[in-house]
Amino acid sequence: MLSQKYGYYQSILTGLVNLSCMILFIPAVQAQPYPDGSKPKFFICPVGMTRFATYVTTQHDLNLCGQEDADATVLAMRVRRQQKVLTVDIINNQNEVYTARSANGTVYKLDTKNRVFTIKPKSGKVIIEKIIASD
Repeated sequence: MLSQKYGYYQSILTGLVNLSCMILFIPAVQAQPYPDGSKPKFFICPVGMTRFATYVTTQHDLNLCGQEDADATVLAMRVRRQQKVLTVDIINNQNEVYTARSANGTVYKLDTKNRVFTIKPKSGKVIIEKIIASD
């Protein structure tokens, strides 16, 4: 009788722990930048350039920029919800992958097909971010 009681209470306790964990993690899952399905709308391209596309990663806002009648030539980026913008010239654009290199040797790769943004510093750890929204 005691083991049945213990099993019953243990099952209830396990269920309550699972339920409380689920309740704690629901807000984190729902905290997407555009939960209503709207498209990201921000313009961080240099003056005089056209914005071709907008991407939002887990840490950055990105614009593909260029002259109106040409391909994208500049990758403009900023840390999400920050004001400082970094613009880097695109050195390669093949198969929906845009590669840019900054003056300090950092390589930025925006893969629109696989929906990832990679930052590879000249020395140090490579950062890979998932694209979570685009226009």
